Amino acid sequence: MNLYTQIITLIFSFFYGVFFSFFIHINYKIINNNKKLIKRLGSFLVILITILLYFLILRKINYGAFHPYCLIVLICGYLLYNFIVKQFKK
Repeated sequence: MNLYTQIITLIFSFFYGVFFSFFIHINYKIINNNKKLIKRLGSFLVILITILLYFLILRKINYGAFHPYCLIVLICGYLLYNFIVKQFKK
């Protein structure tokens, strides 16, 4: 994989970490519903759709090659979004 593809993959993984964190926060609102079926089905679908979407887009960028640094950058994006949200809540 060339350097340009790696950089695009890293940038995409970072922003997808932010996107994933946003959807996890939406999932928390679904979990607060009173009906158990909606809780379980909603949580399952939100997580499944976001993960499948990540791999489908990654497949378009670099033919689905997943490297450990993609996961590290994804987690950094997730943590950065959570940090920013906590700063705005203060």
